[in-house]
Amino acid sequence: MEGLKLLTILTEPEISDRVAADLRAAGARGLAMTEGRAEWQRAIASRETFDGPVVRIETVVGAEVIDRAMRLLAEKWFPHYAVLAWVTDAEVLRPDRYRG
Repeated sequence: MEGLKLLTILTEPEISDRVAADLRAAGARGLAMTEGRAEWQRAIASRETFDGPVVRIETVVGAEVIDRAMRLLAEKWFPHYAVLAWVTDAEVLRPDRYRG
């Protein structure tokens, strides 16, 4: 199946469970969450820099879920929290498991 994407999000730990819930609401059937540390030099949520713990959330979904998830992130989380998100093409085994 074509069109599967890997959505990767870095977020502050305090909101990671709520961001994950939004991804599920957008149609993600599963996701992985790992803890780490990040720093970046851009104005994020009214701060000049971010340096601290993060949670990395990853999910493989179709384009329609990507659209809904990115809209939620942009409206609800980007303006107020340190959140980064990016999308890459994904080739997976058993792609039927990733379609809702």
